[in-house]
Amino acid sequence: MNYTLSLVCAVLCAVNVFSQPLQVIGTSPVAQSLITAPGDEIFIMFNEPLDEATVNPSTFQVYGRWSGPMEGTYSFLTGGTVVKFTPLRDFFYGEWVRVGLSSSIKNTAGMPLTNGFSYGYWTKSLPASLDLELVGQIDMREPGEGHITCYGAYAGDVNDDEFSDLVVITEDSDDIRVLLSDGDNSYDPFIIFELPPGQGPSTNAGADFNHDGLIDIAIGSTYADQVNVLFGDAITIFGNEFNYQTGEGVRGLTVADFNGDGWEDIATANRAASTISILMNDGTGLFEPAINIDSGFAGETSIAAIDLNGDGYVDLLVATHDSNNVVSLLNDGTGNFTVFDSVSVGTGPWMMAIGDLNGDGFVDIAIANRFTDDISIVRTDGSGGLQFDAQYLVGDFPVAIDLGDIDGDGDLDFISSNVSESNYVLMENDGSGTFINPRIYPTVPNGMAACATIHDRNNDGAMDITMIDESEDVVLFYNNSINLGYDDQKINKNLTLYPNPFHSTIYVDGIVIGPVKLILYDIHGRQLLSKYLGDSKQFYIGEIGLSEGIYIAELYHNGNSQNIKMYKMPQN
Repeated sequence: MNYTLSLVCAVLCAVNVFSQPLQVIGTSPVAQSLITAPGDEIFIMFNEPLDEATVNPSTFQVYGRWSGPMEGTYSFLTGGTVVKFTPLRDFFYGEWVRVGLSSSIKNTAGMPLTNGFSYGYWTKSLPASLDLELVGQIDMREPGEGHITCYGAYAGDVNDDEFSDLVVITEDSDDIRVLLSDGDNSYDPFIIFELPPGQGPSTNAGADFNHDGLIDIAIGSTYADQVNVLFGDAITIFGNEFNYQTGEGVRGLTVADFNGDGWEDIATANRAASTISILMNDGTGLFEPAINIDSGFAGETSIAAIDLNGDGYVDLLVATHDSNNVVSLLNDGTGNFTVFDSVSVGTGPWMMAIGDLNGDGFVDIAIANRFTDDISIVRTDGSGGLQFDAQYLVGDFPVAIDLGDIDGDGDLDFISSNVSESNYVLMENDGSGTFINPRIYPTVPNGMAACATIHDRNNDGAMDITMIDESEDVVLFYNNSINLGYDDQKINKNLTLYPNPFHSTIYVDGIVIGPVKLILYDIHGRQLLSKYLGDSKQFYIGEIGLSEGIYIAELYHNGNSQNIKMYKMPQN
């Protein structure tokens, strides 16, 4: 009896000594990067070997902003501490990809990934122009129909044919109108899906709320206190619709898994109620009653979800129209949010867009300010802190903004929609997060520029722009084209470096044909190391004593080269 008790105690003590809480310690691509090819694998590095049976499509989810839910295969490397996700098809060029791991993932000792882990990155776009060509427009009214106020768009692939479609939200006719791409810069006649009357639908986001592999869409009601969720349908595009109460005047909406259970939730910014509503997914695609919280400022209008402090939990950014602020709220991992910081911006902030504008690895914020006629840029610092950076005049009454690497040079440009100026202003990022060389794109005569969406309409790798006019109810199509002489096939896509972040060893994944050479530089361009790959398919670089920080790995293989941003982690 005593021997048995001692043995049990010894086993329990061994578990306590040798098992650690399961954590993600590195990713490739790194968060906020813009250089990943659409077909590249995703690597997630853990501090402990995984119970491989707990990694599956329900616990490890990948979603492209426009390409939708991504199926793929999972393989395990370096003793089960690294998961490689190989997508079964390519993402779209130039889109935001979000990766979500649930708390159901466990290590071999049965310890869970507490509250899950989420992060995101951008796929690259190809070198192209900032001078786009107007190639057509579509009238969104039915014959004889009056004003409908087109006031929102979602460019997701809603029929799963691997082309970007267009869902146009109409504020005054209370419906959505779906344009299916024909794959050749044009669209089939629109299909109308009715929404509840009198609500003024506008703000929207796509997700796979019920895990059926189809794009669903959530739409906020400007004139009411509702969010409408339409489930994707493989035959009819959209099918079942459910309505949920929020605060009054939903002007902003975002989706993310706020509690790490593997199911995406919804957050709304409610200007009239001056609240934020959190709707938690119940694990079936339906939502629990909203929890309303206060940012401490007035007129919450725009909202975005992103990890601000590197803990793997999705935090919130909110623009407050009546207080002229941007506010950060940090998530404790369970969906409870606490105001962390705020910063003043221009007057009447409306819509905001987020991305790493200056290449420091932290998300930045671009906000359209309706009364000061400008765009404010706000930096984040990796802890949730906010700092005002700059303002750029764009035109009268800007209400919308979108980000994308339009010229394919590895940084995010912006386009603003200026209602009373009747135009859209595109500004180029010079690589440092400073915006230059404004280009003006007019809307139609007597028009009012409502919003613009950056996406690759024809799958050529160059970012196109779709513009919505709310007064004349038309959609304008501006096409881009890749630079002459550029051939993306010449770029080596076969090899990947992992883990990223790394400690002292970098591994190579892919088919190696011939020698592979690695040259490592610091962020100032100074060469630190040059060596060839050995038979073990790994580079040991611990001998040069790197400090924590960002490095550039230049990889030469089979006559091609590629640059990869790597992050060196501190030693434990």
